[in-house]
Parts: sequence; structure tokens; C-alpha cells
Amino acid sequence: MDFYSILSKYYEEIFPLSIESLDFVMKRVPSESSLLDAGCGTGGMVRQLRQQGIQAKGFDLDESMIYEADIRLAEELTGIEKDENPVFKPGNLTDMTQLYSLECFDAVICLGNTLIHIPFNLQFQFLQDAAKLLNTRGTLILQILNYTNILDEGMTFPLIETEHCRFKRHYEPGASDGMLSFVTELEEKKTGRLFENSILHYPMMPETLMAALSMSGYAEWDTYGSYQEVSAGSGQLPLIVTAQLE
Repeated sequence: MDFYSILSKYYEEIFPLSIESLDFVMKRVPSESSLLDAGCGTGGMVRQLRQQGIQAKGFDLDESMIYEADIRLAEELTGIEKDENPVFKPGNLTDMTQLYSLECFDAVICLGNTLIHIPFNLQFQFLQDAAKLLNTRGTLILQILNYTNILDEGMTFPLIETEHCRFKRHYEPGASDGMLSFVTELEEKKTGRLFENSILHYPMMPETLMAALSMSGYAEWDTYGSYQEVSAGSGQLPLIVTAQLE
């Protein structure tokens, strides 16, 4: 079993959906709006938004995540009207314009530091593609880490221990300047099995992100340091951006 297959099994146990992130999105996306979750994992955010009347869909690169998302959707949303089209699809962050029709969403979200899993030039492409999928005055919501603070001060990820597993993470220098190697370790308590993985992250600096938003057609944006809407800046590890098209 590969790393992401086992991670998908415990994903929502390790990373439970926070009520703060849900409230943050719902404050900006009215009921009955259409929304796309790019890098949706096992679909926790999508399921909760659909319960609130938002026509949310999601995609993720890992097919085991999508498999779990479909199972959980069927288990939790019985009695809620289903779309003819699938709620979840497998796909890359760079596949959006092939997966979905243009100008078909009121909002696109990409949370959980997902954007920095693709190289810098493709991050710029993602912002442009998201703009193509959004309706007029559509909203983009991003959450990454504030790498200015991380590179200046360093970062130690806390151990995550749940009923069934332990999850460790740390950064190491990447193969080239500007990259970081994200090293993860998942221990399954029942079996004692240890699953390890390493993947490159491509940290986007806040000033680079703002410039890329401007060049991608977004007219205005706000930045936050948490889902409680504290100001972004020194000492705040999250960087959350809400941007609107011109």
C-alpha cells in the first residue's frame, strides 16, 4: 500500500475540518452558489458545504482520496439531492480547464497549503485557470503557509497523534534553491506499520502571490493570518487570501 492510500484512510482523523475554515468560506459564498474545491482530499469541506445548500464539487490528484471522498459522500449525504455529474473527480491542479466548463463556478477554493505542491510556473497557471472557471465577480480563496516567516524563523510541525495513528512532518532543504523537501511519516498503531514519503514543495512568497493575482485578472484581494481573520504578517504562519475578479 502506497503512502497516499494509507493516508486517505486516516486523512480526516489527522486533519479534521475546522469549523473556523468552514465559517470563513461560508461567509464569502452564499447558499445555492457553485463552488469548486481544488485539492479536496477526502472531501470534508465539500460535504459540509453541500449540507448548507452550496453546490460544491471537488477534485484531487490522488485517486485513493477520491475513492474515500465518494464513500463518505454516499454515507453522509443520503436524502440530499444529488447532481447528475459526479461531485468528485481525480485530477491535477493544472487540469481544471479540462475537467470543468469555463465560467461555471461562483467560487474556487484551494486550501491546506495545496498550491505549493506544483512548480512555480504552474502555480501561476493555476491562478489563471481558476479565473477562467469563475463567473463574473467570482471569488478565489487560497490558503498556503507564509513562507517569508517560515524561511526567516524556521518551523517545527507538531506531532499529530490520533486514536489510530501518529503523523510526523518536517522540512529539509530541497534539491534546488527555493524548494523544500516535505518529509512525512505515518505510523499505524494497530499494526505498527510505518509509511514514509518525501515530496517537493515550491514555496510561494506573499509578494509573489499578490503580483501573480494582479497579472491573472483579479482586481482586489484581502489577506489574513488565520481563519479568525487576524491580519497577515509577522508571526502568522497561515496566509489566507480572498480575491475577486475584475
